[in-house]
Amino acid sequence: MNDERIYRLIKLIITLMGMLPRQTLKFFSDLLGLIWYKLDKRHRNIALENINLSFPNKFSPQQAQRFAKNVFKNTASILFEVIWAYPKSKDELFKYFSVKGFRHLEKAQKKGRGVIILSCHMGNFELLVASFPKAGMEKPYGIYRKFDFKPLERLMLEMRQRFGARMIHTGGATKKIDTILKNGGIVGTLFDQNAGWYNGVVTNFFGRPACTKNSLAKLVLRSGTPVVPMFMVKKNEKYIMQFLPEVALQTTGCPIKDIENNTQNYVSAIESIVRQCPEQYFWVHNRWKTKPYSII
Repeated sequence: MNDERIYRLIKLIITLMGMLPRQTLKFFSDLLGLIWYKLDKRHRNIALENINLSFPNKFSPQQAQRFAKNVFKNTASILFEVIWAYPKSKDELFKYFSVKGFRHLEKAQKKGRGVIILSCHMGNFELLVASFPKAGMEKPYGIYRKFDFKPLERLMLEMRQRFGARMIHTGGATKKIDTILKNGGIVGTLFDQNAGWYNGVVTNFFGRPACTKNSLAKLVLRSGTPVVPMFMVKKNEKYIMQFLPEVALQTTGCPIKDIENNTQNYVSAIESIVRQCPEQYFWVHNRWKTKPYSII
């Protein structure tokens, strides 16, 4: 079966499943999350270690396991909520969204240097870019990493871009992003993944050294673009998009120190977001995989 037929088949399945009642889809997503938790020992252990080390002495073993099960269920729900959202029109879907703190984005836009939206794998991050227009953003852009499976890549791009947002592949994106920001555009990025030592900075994330990409700080230091944290969480079957105050740019005159300080500030903003609703965070990712030389 060629890629075109696979794409059409996946699209048909998602369209049909999207017609099911939301509670039915939730039942299947919760079931999948629990099965995933039970069978995937590697990711279960990563999540439990991340939870226990990020919140030391807070949870008993039973509480940590219950917390982790909810993480797996919330992560599984991302797929089923995307399926639920897919057949809906813009007006139908956006009835389930509300926006808070929009003044922070407006204030940043007035500087005339574009805006970088700083976010993370929180809540249903797959609906995040598609929902940007709900917050009044005109022609927003999101940075993404390509899928290896082309039919899925095509479908996910279609889903993310269907309400006006545009996606930029990470490969060779620097010039495109510079141009967008110079023209006053908005670019969103997820900034909470492990980085290699060759392109990262060691930062403090939940009290542990976490290697973080240095590219964002480099971009902001050369462009002066304001960085506004933003995240989305689910509450009572609805989605809340929350903008936070701009992360102030720090300059010391030392390029290396400026990259380190600003990267840490972005990571600290992400940590403050995660602490607001930790069960909806993507704890199955090995965020602390890359170790500093001093503790290898």
